[in-house]
Amino acid sequence: MSAVAPSIAPSLSLQYPKWMVLQLNEVCNLRCRMCYEWGDNGAYFEKPTLATLQYDVIERILDAVLPGKPYFEFFGGEPLLYPRIGDAIRKIKAGGSKLEIPTNGTLVAKLAPMLVETKPDRIWISCDGPEEINDAQRGKGVFKRVMKGIDTLYAEREAAGSELPRIGVSYTVTPHNYLHIERFFLESLDLGKLDDVILTYQLFITEESYHQHKRILATQFGVADAPGAHGMVADPADFAGMDFEELCRQLRSVRDACERRGVLFILYPKTIDIDNVRNYFTMNREEMVDRKARCPFPWTYAEVNARGDVTVCHTFYDLTVGNVYEEGILDIWNGERIHAVRDHLRRELFPICDACCRYYYDASKK
Repeated sequence: MSAVAPSIAPSLSLQYPKWMVLQLNEVCNLRCRMCYEWGDNGAYFEKPTLATLQYDVIERILDAVLPGKPYFEFFGGEPLLYPRIGDAIRKIKAGGSKLEIPTNGTLVAKLAPMLVETKPDRIWISCDGPEEINDAQRGKGVFKRVMKGIDTLYAEREAAGSELPRIGVSYTVTPHNYLHIERFFLESLDLGKLDDVILTYQLFITEESYHQHKRILATQFGVADAPGAHGMVADPADFAGMDFEELCRQLRSVRDACERRGVLFILYPKTIDIDNVRNYFTMNREEMVDRKARCPFPWTYAEVNARGDVTVCHTFYDLTVGNVYEEGILDIWNGERIHAVRDHLRRELFPICDACCRYYYDASKK
Protein backbone atom coordinates (compact mmCIF):
# COMPACT_ATOMS: atom_id res chain seq x y z
CA MET A 1 0.00 0.00 0.00
CA SER A 2 0.94 3.59 -0.45
CA ALA A 3 1.91 5.53 2.63
CA VAL A 4 2.75 9.06 1.61
CA ALA A 5 -0.13 10.62 -0.26
CA PRO A 6 -2.06 13.87 -0.38
CA SER A 7 -4.09 15.07 2.55
CA ILE A 8 -7.66 13.78 2.44
CA ALA A 9 -10.74 16.01 2.58
CA PRO A 10 -13.24 14.39 4.95
CA SER A 11 -16.63 15.37 3.58
CA LEU A 12 -17.19 16.40 -0.03
CA SER A 13 -16.09 14.56 -3.15
CA LEU A 14 -13.95 16.47 -5.62
CA GLN A 15 -14.32 17.07 -9.34
CA TYR A 16 -11.47 14.60 -9.85
CA PRO A 17 -10.29 11.77 -7.62
CA LYS A 18 -7.42 12.99 -5.46
CA TRP A 19 -5.86 9.54 -5.16
CA MET A 20 -6.09 6.89 -7.90
CA VAL A 21 -4.93 3.29 -7.90
CA LEU A 22 -4.71 1.22 -11.05
CA GLN A 23 -4.52 -2.53 -10.61
CA LEU A 24 -2.53 -3.32 -13.73
CA ASN A 25 -2.88 -7.09 -13.52
CA GLU A 26 -3.98 -9.99 -11.35
CA VAL A 27 -1.06 -12.28 -12.14
CA CYS A 28 1.77 -12.66 -9.63
CA ASN A 29 4.96 -14.70 -9.69
CA LEU A 30 4.85 -15.40 -5.92
CA ARG A 31 2.42 -17.09 -3.53
CA CYS A 32 2.96 -15.24 -0.25
CA ARG A 33 1.18 -17.06 2.53
CA MET A 34 -0.57 -14.03 4.10
CA CYS A 35 -1.67 -12.44 0.79
CA TYR A 36 -5.43 -12.01 0.45
CA GLU A 37 -5.07 -12.45 -3.32
CA TRP A 38 -2.65 -15.37 -3.71
CA GLY A 39 -2.09 -16.53 -0.13
CA ASP A 40 -3.27 -19.53 1.87
CA ASN A 41 -6.89 -18.34 1.70
CA GLY A 42 -6.49 -16.08 -1.32
CA ALA A 43 -9.47 -15.12 -3.47
CA TYR A 44 -7.65 -15.32 -6.81
CA PHE A 45 -7.27 -19.10 -6.88
CA GLU A 46 -10.98 -19.34 -7.72
CA LYS A 47 -10.72 -17.09 -10.78
CA PRO A 48 -11.04 -19.11 -14.02
CA THR A 49 -8.91 -16.56 -15.88
CA LEU A 50 -6.63 -13.73 -14.83
CA ALA A 51 -7.19 -10.18 -16.04
CA THR A 52 -4.90 -7.43 -17.29
CA LEU A 53 -6.00 -3.81 -17.61
CA GLN A 54 -5.72 -2.89 -21.29
CA TYR A 55 -3.28 -0.09 -22.00
CA ASP A 56 -5.70 1.89 -24.18
CA VAL A 57 -8.11 1.92 -21.24
CA ILE A 58 -5.33 3.17 -18.97
CA GLU A 59 -4.66 5.96 -21.45
CA ARG A 60 -8.33 6.99 -21.44
CA ILE A 61 -8.37 7.03 -17.65
CA LEU A 62 -5.22 9.12 -17.47
CA ASP A 63 -6.43 11.58 -20.09
CA ALA A 64 -9.61 12.08 -18.07
CA VAL A 65 -8.13 12.54 -14.59
CA LEU A 66 -4.65 14.00 -15.12
CA PRO A 67 -6.02 17.58 -15.31
CA GLY A 68 -6.85 17.14 -11.62
CA LYS A 69 -3.27 16.00 -10.80
CA PRO A 70 -4.30 13.03 -8.64
CA TYR A 71 -1.80 10.99 -6.67
CA PHE A 72 -1.30 7.62 -8.42
CA GLU A 73 -0.39 4.14 -7.30
CA PHE A 74 -0.07 0.95 -9.32
CA PHE A 75 -1.05 -2.40 -7.89
CA GLY A 76 -1.31 -6.06 -8.81
CA GLY A 77 -0.83 -9.02 -8.68
CA GLU A 78 2.72 -7.96 -9.35
CA PRO A 79 2.61 -4.62 -11.20
CA LEU A 80 6.16 -4.91 -12.55
CA LEU A 81 4.95 -7.84 -14.68
CA TYR A 82 2.78 -5.43 -16.70
CA PRO A 83 4.28 -5.26 -20.23
CA ARG A 84 3.81 -1.50 -20.75
CA ILE A 85 4.49 -0.29 -17.25
CA GLY A 86 7.24 2.07 -18.48
CA ASP A 87 4.81 3.79 -20.86
CA ALA A 88 2.26 4.19 -18.07
CA ILE A 89 4.85 5.71 -15.73
CA ARG A 90 6.00 8.18 -18.38
CA LYS A 91 2.46 9.35 -19.14
CA ILE A 92 1.66 9.95 -15.47
CA LYS A 93 4.88 11.82 -14.82
CA ALA A 94 4.49 13.89 -18.00
CA GLY A 95 1.04 14.85 -16.72
CA GLY A 96 2.53 16.31 -13.55
CA SER A 97 1.29 13.68 -11.07
CA LYS A 98 3.18 11.64 -8.49
CA LEU A 99 3.29 7.84 -8.57
CA GLU A 100 4.18 5.02 -6.19
CA ILE A 101 4.62 1.36 -7.09
CA PRO A 102 4.49 -1.51 -4.58
CA THR A 103 6.29 -4.65 -5.70
CA ASN A 104 7.40 -8.00 -4.35
CA GLY A 105 10.90 -6.94 -5.43
CA THR A 106 11.83 -9.93 -7.52
CA LEU A 107 11.95 -7.94 -10.79
CA VAL A 108 13.49 -4.72 -9.47
CA ALA A 109 17.08 -5.59 -10.39
CA LYS A 110 16.09 -6.37 -13.98
CA LEU A 111 13.99 -3.20 -14.36
CA ALA A 112 16.17 -0.82 -12.32
CA PRO A 113 17.47 1.14 -15.36
CA MET A 114 13.91 1.76 -16.57
CA LEU A 115 12.74 2.77 -13.10
CA VAL A 116 15.55 5.29 -12.70
CA GLU A 117 14.93 6.65 -16.21
CA THR A 118 11.15 7.04 -15.79
CA LYS A 119 11.37 8.32 -12.18
CA PRO A 120 8.31 7.06 -10.33
CA ASP A 121 8.33 8.86 -7.00
CA ARG A 122 8.65 5.78 -4.82
CA ILE A 123 9.14 2.03 -5.12
CA TRP A 124 7.81 0.03 -2.17
CA ILE A 125 9.63 -3.32 -1.99
CA SER A 126 7.96 -5.98 0.13
CA CYS A 127 10.01 -8.18 2.43
CA ASP A 128 8.93 -9.99 5.56
CA GLY A 129 12.00 -10.77 7.62
CA PRO A 130 15.51 -12.21 7.52
CA GLU A 131 16.16 -14.70 4.76
CA GLU A 132 14.79 -17.85 6.38
CA ILE A 133 11.68 -16.05 7.69
CA ASN A 134 10.93 -14.16 4.49
CA ASP A 135 11.39 -17.19 2.27
CA ALA A 136 9.12 -19.31 4.50
CA GLN A 137 6.34 -16.83 3.75
CA ARG A 138 7.22 -15.83 0.17
CA GLY A 139 9.20 -18.68 -1.37
CA LYS A 140 12.73 -20.05 -1.48
CA GLY A 141 15.29 -17.67 -2.94
CA VAL A 142 13.04 -14.62 -2.82
CA PHE A 143 15.08 -12.83 -0.15
CA LYS A 144 18.28 -12.83 -2.20
CA ARG A 145 16.44 -11.56 -5.27
CA VAL A 146 14.86 -8.75 -3.25
CA MET A 147 18.17 -7.69 -1.71
CA LYS A 148 19.77 -7.67 -5.17
CA GLY A 149 16.89 -5.50 -6.35
CA ILE A 150 17.44 -2.93 -3.60
CA ASP A 151 21.21 -2.86 -4.20
CA THR A 152 20.81 -2.55 -7.98
CA LEU A 153 18.16 0.16 -7.84
CA TYR A 154 20.19 2.16 -5.33
CA ALA A 155 23.35 1.85 -7.46
CA GLU A 156 21.52 2.86 -10.65
CA ARG A 157 19.95 5.86 -8.94
CA GLU A 158 23.27 6.99 -7.48
CA ALA A 159 25.01 6.61 -10.84
CA ALA A 160 22.33 8.77 -12.46
CA GLY A 161 22.63 11.43 -9.76
CA SER A 162 18.88 11.21 -9.16
CA GLU A 163 16.79 11.33 -6.00
CA LEU A 164 14.03 9.26 -7.64
CA PRO A 165 12.65 6.79 -7.23
CA ARG A 166 12.73 6.84 -3.45
CA ILE A 167 13.35 3.34 -2.13
CA GLY A 168 11.07 1.97 0.56
CA VAL A 169 10.67 -1.40 2.23
CA SER A 170 7.23 -2.68 3.20
CA TYR A 171 6.87 -5.29 5.97
CA THR A 172 3.64 -7.15 6.79
CA VAL A 173 3.58 -8.16 10.47
CA THR A 174 2.25 -11.70 10.91
CA PRO A 175 2.38 -14.34 13.67
CA HIS A 176 5.23 -15.97 11.74
CA ASN A 177 7.58 -12.98 11.49
CA TYR A 178 6.78 -10.48 14.26
CA LEU A 179 9.67 -11.63 16.48
CA HIS A 180 12.17 -10.89 13.69
CA ILE A 181 11.35 -7.25 12.90
CA GLU A 182 14.37 -5.83 14.72
CA ARG A 183 16.81 -8.37 13.28
CA PHE A 184 15.52 -7.75 9.77
CA PHE A 185 15.68 -3.95 9.75
CA LEU A 186 18.82 -3.54 11.84
CA GLU A 187 20.89 -6.52 10.64
CA SER A 188 19.60 -7.87 7.32
CA LEU A 189 19.06 -4.47 5.66
CA ASP A 190 21.33 -1.54 4.95
CA LEU A 191 19.16 1.37 6.12
CA GLY A 192 21.57 3.71 4.37
CA LYS A 193 20.09 2.59 1.05
CA LEU A 194 16.49 3.23 2.11
CA ASP A 195 14.41 6.38 2.21
CA ASP A 196 11.24 4.95 3.73
CA VAL A 197 10.00 2.06 5.84
CA ILE A 198 6.39 0.98 6.34
CA LEU A 199 5.03 -1.79 8.53
CA THR A 200 1.41 -2.89 8.44
CA TYR A 201 -0.29 -5.57 10.51
CA GLN A 202 -1.67 -8.54 8.62
CA LEU A 203 -5.11 -7.55 7.36
CA PHE A 204 -7.82 -10.02 8.33
CA ILE A 205 -11.48 -10.38 9.25
CA THR A 206 -13.47 -13.08 11.01
CA GLU A 207 -15.93 -15.45 9.39
CA GLU A 208 -18.70 -13.67 11.31
CA SER A 209 -17.79 -10.19 10.08
CA TYR A 210 -17.50 -11.57 6.55
CA HIS A 211 -21.07 -12.89 6.65
CA GLN A 212 -22.34 -9.60 8.14
CA HIS A 213 -20.66 -7.71 5.33
CA LYS A 214 -21.98 -10.10 2.70
CA ARG A 215 -25.56 -9.62 3.96
CA ILE A 216 -25.26 -5.83 3.71
CA LEU A 217 -23.91 -6.05 0.17
CA ALA A 218 -26.77 -8.34 -0.83
CA THR A 219 -29.63 -6.44 0.79
CA GLN A 220 -28.52 -2.87 0.14
CA PHE A 221 -26.45 -3.05 -3.04
CA GLY A 222 -27.62 -6.20 -4.84
CA VAL A 223 -24.18 -7.83 -4.68
CA ALA A 224 -24.67 -11.58 -4.52
CA ASP A 225 -21.21 -12.69 -3.39
CA ALA A 226 -18.09 -11.28 -1.77
CA PRO A 227 -15.09 -13.48 -2.69
CA GLY A 228 -12.62 -10.64 -2.16
CA ALA A 229 -13.68 -10.21 1.45
CA HIS A 230 -13.63 -13.96 2.00
CA GLY A 231 -9.96 -13.98 1.03
CA MET A 232 -9.33 -11.93 4.19
CA VAL A 233 -10.94 -14.38 6.63
CA ALA A 234 -8.67 -15.71 9.38
CA ASP A 235 -9.14 -17.19 12.84
CA PRO A 236 -8.23 -14.70 15.63
CA ALA A 237 -6.89 -17.68 17.57
CA ASP A 238 -3.99 -17.73 15.10
CA PHE A 239 -2.88 -14.36 16.49
CA ALA A 240 -3.81 -14.65 20.17
CA GLY A 241 -0.52 -16.28 21.20
CA MET A 242 1.64 -13.42 19.96
CA ASP A 243 3.89 -11.66 22.48
CA PHE A 244 2.48 -8.15 22.08
CA GLU A 245 4.92 -6.60 24.54
CA GLU A 246 7.89 -7.88 22.53
CA LEU A 247 6.25 -6.79 19.28
CA CYS A 248 5.88 -3.25 20.61
CA ARG A 249 9.48 -3.21 21.85
CA GLN A 250 10.79 -4.21 18.42
CA LEU A 251 8.58 -1.67 16.64
CA ARG A 252 9.90 1.13 18.86
CA SER A 253 13.48 -0.03 18.33
CA VAL A 254 13.14 0.09 14.54
CA ARG A 255 11.26 3.39 14.66
CA ASP A 256 14.03 4.97 16.72
CA ALA A 257 16.75 3.59 14.42
CA CYS A 258 14.98 4.99 11.36
CA GLU A 259 14.57 8.40 12.98
CA ARG A 260 18.30 8.52 13.80
CA ARG A 261 19.17 7.76 10.18
CA GLY A 262 16.61 10.09 8.59
CA VAL A 263 14.50 7.23 7.21
CA LEU A 264 10.76 7.87 7.21
CA PHE A 265 9.06 5.31 9.49
CA ILE A 266 5.36 4.57 9.00
CA LEU A 267 3.20 2.08 10.90
CA TYR A 268 -0.46 1.21 10.30
CA PRO A 269 -2.21 1.21 12.75
CA LYS A 270 0.19 3.81 14.06
CA THR A 271 -0.19 3.64 17.87
CA ILE A 272 2.51 1.46 19.45
CA ASP A 273 0.80 0.34 22.64
CA ILE A 274 0.49 -3.20 23.99
CA ASP A 275 -3.26 -3.05 24.56
CA ASN A 276 -3.85 -1.34 21.23
CA VAL A 277 -1.89 -3.98 19.32
CA ARG A 278 -3.59 -6.78 21.23
CA ASN A 279 -7.01 -5.31 20.47
CA TYR A 280 -6.21 -5.30 16.75
CA PHE A 281 -5.02 -8.90 16.52
CA THR A 282 -7.69 -10.34 18.86
CA MET A 283 -10.52 -8.55 16.97
CA ASN A 284 -11.38 -6.27 19.86
CA ARG A 285 -10.99 -3.38 17.43
CA GLU A 286 -13.75 -1.20 18.86
CA GLU A 287 -11.37 -0.57 21.78
CA MET A 288 -8.43 0.51 19.64
CA VAL A 289 -6.94 3.96 20.04
CA ASP A 290 -6.81 4.15 16.24
CA ARG A 291 -10.53 3.46 15.87
CA LYS A 292 -12.36 5.94 13.63
CA ALA A 293 -16.04 6.55 13.02
CA ARG A 294 -15.58 7.57 9.40
CA CYS A 295 -13.44 6.75 6.39
CA PRO A 296 -12.77 9.68 4.04
CA PHE A 297 -11.64 7.65 1.04
CA PRO A 298 -14.97 7.18 -0.79
CA TRP A 299 -15.07 10.94 -1.36
CA THR A 300 -11.52 11.32 -2.67
CA TYR A 301 -10.25 7.94 -3.84
CA ALA A 302 -10.91 5.67 -6.81
CA GLU A 303 -9.38 2.30 -7.65
CA VAL A 304 -9.71 0.57 -11.00
CA ASN A 305 -9.07 -3.15 -10.85
CA ALA A 306 -7.64 -5.25 -13.64
CA ARG A 307 -11.13 -6.10 -14.90
CA GLY A 308 -12.06 -2.44 -15.18
CA ASP A 309 -14.29 -2.39 -12.11
CA VAL A 310 -14.10 0.78 -10.03
CA THR A 311 -14.23 0.78 -6.24
CA VAL A 312 -13.68 3.32 -3.49
CA CYS A 313 -11.68 0.93 -1.30
CA HIS A 314 -8.26 -0.58 -1.85
CA THR A 315 -8.82 -3.83 0.00
CA PHE A 316 -12.38 -4.92 -0.80
CA TYR A 317 -13.24 -5.13 -4.49
CA ASP A 318 -16.63 -6.79 -4.11
CA LEU A 319 -18.69 -3.57 -4.06
CA THR A 320 -18.12 -1.89 -7.42
CA VAL A 321 -19.50 1.42 -8.65
CA GLY A 322 -18.94 1.07 -12.40
CA ASN A 323 -16.64 -0.32 -15.07
CA VAL A 324 -14.26 1.72 -17.22
CA TYR A 325 -14.79 -0.59 -20.20
CA GLU A 326 -18.42 0.55 -20.22
CA GLU A 327 -18.31 4.23 -19.18
CA GLY A 328 -15.86 7.02 -18.46
CA ILE A 329 -14.07 7.22 -15.12
CA LEU A 330 -15.44 10.70 -14.35
CA ASP A 331 -19.00 9.57 -15.14
CA ILE A 332 -18.49 6.75 -12.64
CA TRP A 333 -16.94 9.18 -10.15
CA ASN A 334 -20.11 11.28 -10.21
CA GLY A 335 -22.64 8.49 -10.75
CA GLU A 336 -25.61 7.27 -8.72
CA ARG A 337 -23.91 4.06 -7.62
CA ILE A 338 -20.95 5.78 -5.98
CA HIS A 339 -23.28 8.25 -4.27
CA ALA A 340 -25.23 5.33 -2.78
CA VAL A 341 -22.02 3.90 -1.32
CA ARG A 342 -21.07 7.30 0.10
CA ASP A 343 -24.53 7.75 1.61
CA HIS A 344 -24.20 4.41 3.41
CA LEU A 345 -20.75 5.28 4.74
CA ARG A 346 -21.97 8.61 6.04
CA ARG A 347 -24.23 6.61 8.35
CA GLU A 348 -21.99 3.68 9.24
CA LEU A 349 -18.90 1.77 8.23
CA PHE A 350 -19.04 -1.72 6.80
CA PRO A 351 -18.32 -4.56 9.28
CA ILE A 352 -14.95 -5.20 7.64
CA CYS A 353 -13.66 -1.62 7.30
CA ASP A 354 -11.29 -1.85 10.26
CA ALA A 355 -9.34 -4.56 8.44
CA CYS A 356 -8.41 -2.21 5.59
CA CYS A 357 -5.01 -0.50 5.57
CA ARG A 358 -6.56 2.67 4.12
CA TYR A 359 -8.83 2.91 7.17
CA TYR A 360 -5.77 3.61 9.33
CA TYR A 361 -4.28 6.13 6.91
CA ASP A 362 -2.70 9.13 8.63
CA ALA A 363 -3.05 12.30 6.56
CA SER A 364 -0.20 13.93 8.50
CA LYS A 365 2.29 11.53 6.86
CA LYS A 366 2.82 13.38 3.59
